[in-house]
Amino acid sequence: MLALFVALVQNVNGQSWYSGSGNGSRSSNTTSATATLTIMNRSSYSLTVKIMKTGGRGLYQTVSISPKSSSTVSFYRSDTFFTKTKATKGLETLYKKSGTFSIQCDEEGYSQATLEFFVSSGGGGTGQGISKAEFESNK
Repeated sequence: MLALFVALVQNVNGQSWYSGSGNGSRSSNTTSATATLTIMNRSSYSLTVKIMKTGGRGLYQTVSISPKSSSTVSFYRSDTFFTKTKATKGLETLYKKSGTFSIQCDEEGYSQATLEFFVSSGGGGTGQGISKAEFESNK
């Protein structure tokens, strides 16, 4: 049996906005930051990760990640998501669905999160096992 372990590390960085008038009000002319999620594959399996919007709102983005590599996804507004993951190595395939996580990207700050995937043999793992049909569904 294969196990897929997922860890989410998230930092929310605040930004400051200053106007040139010295009155301390926020300025809409400053550069806004983009929230990011770095997805790290810490295994020898190839991963296909679908980032899904919660509440049945569908697919946000699909990312394919080679073994022992990573990919970064950008977000432009705050929202809540979950992942569907397919891990493959040779003839072995494992499908999992994660719990929800939130991304912040607004005037209060922006997320810089890291999602790490560990795939190994043995029992256990985090996330809910799903079928191939559930993985392929974009809901």
